[in-house]
Amino acid sequence: MLLPVAGGGATTQPRLRLLDTDPVAFRGIGFKAHERVRVVVYAGARAAKRATAGLRGGFVVRFADLDPNACTGFSASAVGSEGSRATFKRAPGQCPLP
Repeated sequence: MLLPVAGGGATTQPRLRLLDTDPVAFRGIGFKAHERVRVVVYAGARAAKRATAGLRGGFVVRFADLDPNACTGFSASAVGSEGSRATFKRAPGQCPLP
């Protein structure tokens, strides 16, 4: 009886995580290697940036002109050129501590 052998590259679901709020910074993980990604953040205003995932599918983007500290909530989405997608949402009322 033959048993399946696990492949070397486990697939990871793309994710977008908030790294910091001053300035606003996000880390994307689980994207395809070298995938071009457009990240859009809605935090009172809308801002967009492009990044390219590294060999392991990760990237970091920073948005210096956004203020997510208004307690109104904010969100971000990342869409890759090869179909990878991830979102982040912080609900209204989840204000950061002073």
